[in-house]
Amino acid sequence: MNKPIFSLAENQFTTDYELILDLGSQPWGNNFINKDQVGKESFYPLQLVYCNQSELLQLSYFVPKEVMFKKHSYLSGTTRTLLDHFYNLAEENIEQYQLTSEDIILDIGGNDGSQLQQYKKLGITNTINFESADNIADISRENGINTLNDFFNEENVKKHLEPNSIKLINASGVFFHLEELDSVIKGINYSLKEDGIFVAQCMYVGAMVDNLNFDTIYHEHLCYYTLNSLTKLLLKYNLHLEDAYFSEIHSGSIICKFRKYETTTSERTKPLIKRDSKYTLESFKEFSNKVQDKRWELRELLLSLKEKGNKIYAYGAPVKGNTLLNYMKIDNTLIDKAVEINPYKIGTYTPGSHILVESESENDFPDYYLMLSHNFEKELIEKNKNLIKKGVKFIIPFPEIKII
Repeated sequence: MNKPIFSLAENQFTTDYELILDLGSQPWGNNFINKDQVGKESFYPLQLVYCNQSELLQLSYFVPKEVMFKKHSYLSGTTRTLLDHFYNLAEENIEQYQLTSEDIILDIGGNDGSQLQQYKKLGITNTINFESADNIADISRENGINTLNDFFNEENVKKHLEPNSIKLINASGVFFHLEELDSVIKGINYSLKEDGIFVAQCMYVGAMVDNLNFDTIYHEHLCYYTLNSLTKLLLKYNLHLEDAYFSEIHSGSIICKFRKYETTTSERTKPLIKRDSKYTLESFKEFSNKVQDKRWELRELLLSLKEKGNKIYAYGAPVKGNTLLNYMKIDNTLIDKAVEINPYKIGTYTPGSHILVESESENDFPDYYLMLSHNFEKELIEKNKNLIKKGVKFIIPFPEIKII
């Protein structure tokens, strides 16, 4: 019999689930450590399970939100691709829902305020960022965004906001982070206007399955949505799907828009509904088998390159990279260092694999870069085309290993 886990969708403990993929015991991936902490990290189970009743993929074990989200190192504004996506979505929402300067836009876990800054550029200045990380909230305020440094849940929403006051609530890359999922959705219902819109931007299970990019599985990502499981979850709270489509952002995401009343689903949602139907329990098991079959391929390639005397760096130090490195047993004996532009990560070591993170430099480059930030492959390859001309090669790990 299964050990009981807490079902996020059902808001109760259950044994009615299937183990899909066990990535072993891993450190919290966003816990970049200093030299004195090397070898002293805490490790936690990292298992993907499928809840039969809700049809939701989620983790079996949750690292407490107070550990992961009171201080962290991720910054939304470091990539042009993501900023462009945020701008285009803000522009779309303003036109689609005829938003005005009187409307309040709220971002749940809005990080450094990058999404809300795009609304401000377009004339919607009445914005609120609910950001739990102390250090990131400070940056959001420096970026000119009205920021509440608190967790978004029913209690805190009622403390800070008036009922039925927010025209549009956005959750970008955060709706799968939520340990208090039931409380969060109740907070959305409480604060959203009767004619308001809830926009959920989620990494898409379908893209993860198709591209085998299991590195999107890490402790901050508590649940993994298909369109079906997300719609089914929110319908329990009388939030109805109005519009949804697939986006290439973050290696494949879905942008889903919900109303507090029954509504007609848009035409552009239909292709996504059709695609979504193929992501079933059986397809998740097949995904797991493929990931396990390919587990050692990248490590063997790096070993071969290293034995030939090549210098290998990691390009970027994203949290997803730590899932890949730790599952594939790739560490500082294979990767000489990682390079980054995020100041919070420079001078730290990757948890588990203990690779030093240094500032990206035009004067120090390897024979090969392992691109851990592969979800921004196009932008990063364009940025480094001069290095490629000099003979530097980039290893892209998903969906098949390729060298550029």
